[in-house]
Amino acid sequence: MSALTAALGQIDKIGAEGDMDANATDPVTFDSGDVCDPITLPEGNIVYPPTVHGEPLHELAANLMAGENPGRSRFLRMIGPPGVGKSALWRCIAYTLWIRRGRQVETRDGSPFYGFTEVQLGPEAGVKLVDSGIVSTLRDGGLVVLDEINVAREVALITLNPALAAGNNFTLYLPSTGESVTAHPWFRCGLSYNAGLVGATDLPEAWYSRFPAAIEVTSNWGALVKIGVPERLVAAAARLDQLRLAGEDSLSWCPQFRELESLHHLTERVGERMAISLFASDLHERTLGGRIQEAEAAAACRMLDEAGYGRLKVGASSRIPHLHGYARAVAR
Repeated sequence: MSALTAALGQIDKIGAEGDMDANATDPVTFDSGDVCDPITLPEGNIVYPPTVHGEPLHELAANLMAGENPGRSRFLRMIGPPGVGKSALWRCIAYTLWIRRGRQVETRDGSPFYGFTEVQLGPEAGVKLVDSGIVSTLRDGGLVVLDEINVAREVALITLNPALAAGNNFTLYLPSTGESVTAHPWFRCGLSYNAGLVGATDLPEAWYSRFPAAIEVTSNWGALVKIGVPERLVAAAARLDQLRLAGEDSLSWCPQFRELESLHHLTERVGERMAISLFASDLHERTLGGRIQEAEAAAACRMLDEAGYGRLKVGASSRIPHLHGYARAVAR
């Protein structure tokens, strides 16, 4: 008997002591018209882009960022909480722009390249103006996305200001080489951030004229159903997210697309019981690390209850470590 089989058997045995009946809710039907046909990215990832007033988001963004002059382009801000799939959507936009211009997907450093660069600009990050990252994208005429821009250190934004200033023709000076790099005509830039993030600040005022178009991104619930996530779980997550948006229970986080997609993949690999325990341990670790609050972990467990997973809970007298009744994946 494998260790995995033994662990599943132990959880099954003790799970019989738990609450076997979750509160039943009627399933919610998601409108498939809000989800576009899937896009297979060169890396092999399959993305179902959402729509904005009926127009595919990646097509809308590509239209906004089209043209032959980056200095006259109006770039895009993509706003949404962590985990809703902003990075995947930016990849779809970059791929769409690359293909529209008749360019072929290349291979660089063993990976497909189609002009996409994502730069993390969290509070500890800086921007080094050397011949890599932003600068190479500037040369190639690709799309660079500045992530977490609203929590970046001011010095990082000051470094980028010259390239984004109106009338500067998108030129960066590299102190390391003494070279000035002017953007390729097809160079584009995007911003990606969570406006409600703790510790966030406002963007520099001048950047609003450069990035006037803002698209708000929420979890693509319909896409989750399409990839096979149980509809009852998706509906419970969507309802919890509505409470977050309404300011209920002081929630600033709840499971989004990324968490539900990961839970679905775990279930396919190791089965439902073990997947839920791995999910519970992840919630527990996030809580201990201060990344989410105890109330938010509890709300995520109530989401599982509503989705029908309460039958997997262990009893109050169980010796298995648990999170609000859901067994954690603790090795012994």
